[in-house]
Amino acid sequence: METRKDSWDVEADLLLAQTVLQHIETGSTQLKAFEEASEKLNRSKAACGFRWNSSLRKQHEKDIEDAKRTRSQNKSDGNIVSINNSHPAPAGNSQKKNTKEKISVAENIVHSIEVPNHLNQEFLTTFNAVMDQLGNNITALRQMTIELAERLEEANDQNKKLKNDYASLQNEIINAVDMNVLIRLADKVSNKNIGQITG
Repeated sequence: METRKDSWDVEADLLLAQTVLQHIETGSTQLKAFEEASEKLNRSKAACGFRWNSSLRKQHEKDIEDAKRTRSQNKSDGNIVSINNSHPAPAGNSQKKNTKEKISVAENIVHSIEVPNHLNQEFLTTFNAVMDQLGNNITALRQMTIELAERLEEANDQNKKLKNDYASLQNEIINAVDMNVLIRLADKVSNKNIGQITG
């Protein structure tokens, strides 16, 4: 079966919901509903199950309760309902009332399947959120590393400039000291020569 990657539209959602509700009404399992829906929608069973559990189930809570009541009523009345895979649409409102709630051993199976699916959905949601957060943190850390590398480069440039300025200042001081010494010597020599000439 080919797995489609395109988004779900209203018609696909409606068909999936109708198929699942029909299976609930007739005491079948959601796994069988996903299998039937996957053939009709050309999607994988897992994709159908994920779509149902992640968004459609919440939208159809009242319909699910109605389907379960129909199943219970039909079981009490002894009605037998079979699912015809060639007709995907669920029963109309009048048929729903006539086939209200056929409960069977399958209800226990449905409940045992629903809880893990719900937990799996919660786990996947949490896992995806954690992975997204980790991805964001890694991106932020990379950005910080780049910024710190740029700052380090600027600091190294400033350090080199300060060393050059310091060396230049030392040379100027040495030159100034040498000049003062030279001037003093020149003064002494000049005073001595003047003293000899005038003496």
